[in-house]
Amino acid sequence: MKRILFAILPLFLLVTSCDKDDQNGTVELHFLATYDGAPLVMLEPYDYTEGISILFQRFNFYLSDVALLKDGKETDVLDIDFVEFDGIDDANKAMAGVALPTWFEVPAGDYDGIRIGLGVPAGLNATQASDYPSTHPLGMVSHYWQDWNSYIFTMINAKIDTNADGLHDDGSVLYHCGSDEVYRSKTVNLPISVREGENSRITFTVDLKDLFKDGNGYLDVVAKPNTHNINDLAVANQVMDNFRDALIAQE
Repeated sequence: MKRILFAILPLFLLVTSCDKDDQNGTVELHFLATYDGAPLVMLEPYDYTEGISILFQRFNFYLSDVALLKDGKETDVLDIDFVEFDGIDDANKAMAGVALPTWFEVPAGDYDGIRIGLGVPAGLNATQASDYPSTHPLGMVSHYWQDWNSYIFTMINAKIDTNADGLHDDGSVLYHCGSDEVYRSKTVNLPISVREGENSRITFTVDLKDLFKDGNGYLDVVAKPNTHNINDLAVANQVMDNFRDALIAQE
């Protein structure tokens, strides 16, 4: 049974350590995905470019190195986690989004931004799935690319329909982005208030169609259906650049 989000044991979280006298609140990280402004639902057809319809099967990614920012200082929130939209099979679930199951304890106060990593940082990417128990997000064999010595940072699987018969059997799109080169970090200037004893939700939104942007148009998914050539990371870099730009944070 598919999991909408991968639970993490406290052992694998990097949460700021505070003195007992510190006054703390908690932060929840929440994610919403759309496609061209509509709720993103797996196995639902969407218009891509003229003459092409696309149906998504998977969209997931590693989230890492998250920190709240204030006056040039960082408060660590988490080390690594995994966000998965693969189980979103109706519009209601899509509009509800997914949230990490852990509320992260941080000192109460007003922050002025948040940093977030997309993918697996080089230090962790130098490890491999066999180094972790299966319950750890980095222990997923399905997301470790042995030939590349890298995790798959972002996975997008889709089928396309190019002859308008509605079958989406004319090709597969497999944008699996990995290697240290495609890791991206984003800093967002955003007022974030954490109150003592209260939970603050930070919502990240992403429009999946924006990950396919190519200049004034969109990637040619017929000519460039996958990112599986380690010697040609042009599309993978483009997708990850687009992902960084498309990810929007709001409190």
